[in-house]
Amino acid sequence: MATGQPLPSEATPLQVTPAAAVGSDEACPLTIPRQPGLIPPEPYPSEAPALYQAVWYGTSALWTMLDPEGEVWAGLPVDDGVFGQKWIWWSDASSRTAESMPPITVTGRQLDGSASFEAKAGGPGNTGFREDIGSFMMVGIEIPAAGCWELTARYGDAELSYVVMVEG
Repeated sequence: MATGQPLPSEATPLQVTPAAAVGSDEACPLTIPRQPGLIPPEPYPSEAPALYQAVWYGTSALWTMLDPEGEVWAGLPVDDGVFGQKWIWWSDASSRTAESMPPITVTGRQLDGSASFEAKAGGPGNTGFREDIGSFMMVGIEIPAAGCWELTARYGDAELSYVVMVEG
């Protein structure tokens, strides 16, 4: 959940809808972003570019892009049983700084098991820029098991969580 008060143009960031976990009898409450999604501050586009087939999710303090039907990650690279994923985050505050290694942290808590992880930028993370999505922070995460995961990013005073399914 994002901290602080959302701007008037921001939708409430967290809407969780139960969804059947793929290949399992258990449920995974994938985060389904509201539509329309967040309208980020300028100079970012008001909608996530069509190429990504995603919706902006979060607040101007911290946001990402999510699949409109919930994130199901299949076919991730696996090394010694650990799933690798790179994920992009945005913040109005980070877009105004020149940090090459922003102090963003991403943690994961397995909802259908007992595993967890923590990833900090400066190790697996960095910044980047693309014309279509502007300045962003990228964090590499190592997910120790397949299953249902709650991911939480923290950047400054902002915090944003959502639920994904990682298929093994």
